[in-house]
Amino acid sequence: MVRATVRLGCILAILAGPAFAQPAGPPDPVGTRVRGATPQMQKLIETGIRRSGTFAALVSTLNKTDVIVYVQETHDLPPGVDGQLAVMTGRSPQRYLRAQVLSGLGTSEMIAVVAHELQHAIEVAEHNEVRDSHSLAALYQRIGIQSRRGQYDTLEAQATGWRVRVELE
Repeated sequence: MVRATVRLGCILAILAGPAFAQPAGPPDPVGTRVRGATPQMQKLIETGIRRSGTFAALVSTLNKTDVIVYVQETHDLPPGVDGQLAVMTGRSPQRYLRAQVLSGLGTSEMIAVVAHELQHAIEVAEHNEVRDSHSLAALYQRIGIQSRRGQYDTLEAQATGWRVRVELE
């Protein structure tokens, strides 16, 4: 498992296998590729879009890719980690990612962590070769900054999180 961690504790995890249910039939005609796993998370995403131009731009960018990101809240992250992004490998032409954010954060902080993870999703989307654990690991070894053994982050994702925090003030 390759992980990427940021200053505030974001990790990228690589998952293989059917970790996410894949939708049947054609893509959603609305085109949204950033989806809350629960109604509460969907509301948080909508709040982020309304309150932050940067957040809205991230969602707009992802809506033009082959990546679908499911965002979910979780208590199950390593200590010091506020978010993580996992990619599922499979045979679908779509690439599915899961962005997890730590439960218990305030609304603005949670939106900022989601934005950080969405920046990572864009980084994955920009590299069509990322379809499995090996190609994801290779990408972050190439573009990331290693913070701990096997944990990587990018300056752009860090800057994105901070930019959204400022916009939400």
